[in-house]
Amino acid sequence: MVQDLLLKKSKMTKSTSINQNKIKIICDKICDRIYDLLDHLNLEYRDNGRFITMSCPIHGGDNDSALNLYYTGDTYRGNWNCRTHHCEHTFKASIIGFIRGVLSHNNKQWNKNGNPTVSFQEALNYAIDFLNLSLSEIKVSNDEQNKNIFINNSKLLAPVSTNTNPNNRSVTRNIVRKNLEIPSRYFMDRGFSQEILNKYDVGDCIADNKEMSHRAVVPIYDIDYTHMIGCTGRIIYDKCKQCANYHEQNQDCINKFPKWRHSTGFKTQENLYNLWFAKDYIKSSGYVILVESPGNVWKLEQNNIHNSVAIFGSNLSDRQKTLLDISGAMSIIVIMDNDEAGEKARTQIYNKCYRTYNIHNIKISKNDIAEMSDEEVHNEIRKFI
Repeated sequence: MVQDLLLKKSKMTKSTSINQNKIKIICDKICDRIYDLLDHLNLEYRDNGRFITMSCPIHGGDNDSALNLYYTGDTYRGNWNCRTHHCEHTFKASIIGFIRGVLSHNNKQWNKNGNPTVSFQEALNYAIDFLNLSLSEIKVSNDEQNKNIFINNSKLLAPVSTNTNPNNRSVTRNIVRKNLEIPSRYFMDRGFSQEILNKYDVGDCIADNKEMSHRAVVPIYDIDYTHMIGCTGRIIYDKCKQCANYHEQNQDCINKFPKWRHSTGFKTQENLYNLWFAKDYIKSSGYVILVESPGNVWKLEQNNIHNSVAIFGSNLSDRQKTLLDISGAMSIIVIMDNDEAGEKARTQIYNKCYRTYNIHNIKISKNDIAEMSDEEVHNEIRKFI
């Protein structure tokens, strides 16, 4: 009886492994035809070269840059995330999970947890029908299985690093500063001081035919503050009142640009903005302040609060928590934006960190820290840290 059960378990494990390998092949085939899929689902989207941006079709949002879908890459194609409601937590951040989320919204009117959803199998069937093939037609070679096993093991053994793109190791601070108009006129017009923008090398890229052309660029540095490991840029144009997208105001609505763009290869979920400056303050004080964006960090710095790091959104990843774990912090002060996404972020951070940290939440009166006056920062934040 025991041998029969062990044999049955062994067969089940092997079958699951084969199915997972086939599913990966299906995901790759869908990503090869990503535009056909999005058109088939009647979705509006923008291609940014290495990923696709759109308003989230799963919870029905209207922020046209809320969802990023990464269809390129060698190991995990089809990864996606909803930066406002984090729908990937419900439907999983795979292309099949994306399909399942869209179908759940379209067929079941899903827009929040607790609503009915379509099953994973229904989403898989949709993908198979879309590709016009069957599981029996997909053959997984031994080489492919061994490759997938190696990739999965490599991910588990990969060391934590703040340098996600080795190609950027040659980009020194001097090179960054020579290629940007610092301080950024765009961010100065939004109330940030020349001193703080100079400190963080924030400048406008006015050159044409660059990845960050016509953007206010925010460099992200390694822990030693010597090399740029990536950057993010905000388009300098305002939102068009006619098409609700971003482009030069004297141009027609054809040439559209995403509001924010990360540099190729940079993974926000593996980094903490400002860790290079904040690390010594965190270690000596024993606490770290978590905020959503670089602008929040700048506002705190302008008010002589030096312990903050930004998580690039409203979700603390496993890698980011590991960086916190080695920072020397004993307590976390959470200051998220004053909106629904910020509330979800506070809950997510607490659930991830409460076992190892003392956690304190500070709710602010403005939508985010960057909108606060110095007096408000003093009364609502500084008094409590």
